[in-house]
Amino acid sequence: MIERDTQAEILLALSRGPTRLLRVNAGVAWQGTVIERTQQRLVLARPYAIRLAAPGVSDLIGWTEGGRFVAVEVKGPRGRVTDEQAAFLDLVRRSGGLAGVARSVDDARAILEGRAP
Repeated sequence: MIERDTQAEILLALSRGPTRLLRVNAGVAWQGTVIERTQQRLVLARPYAIRLAAPGVSDLIGWTEGGRFVAVEVKGPRGRVTDEQAAFLDLVRRSGGLAGVARSVDDARAILEGRAP
């Protein structure tokens, strides 16, 4: 199973009731006036970059009962956490939030229950 599928399963299974999780996109996107668009090519006039989430922000963020902040970094079976991701998870924990790395729905559930793997 790939990381994207695991994220979707976690969102479906655990974003209910008082808990809400949101998918965060990281990186850079481009905006501008479309000049040409095909399946293989997109040409923009007056393009400008839109910076998405800062480096290290977890794949899923949200809140749980009582408004406690949650950050879940989703990884595949062999995926590794970057230094930036580890720093973000640590910051969330030090600030009183729930945070951890999930490779499955059960891992994410453990994070939400305060028993991060």
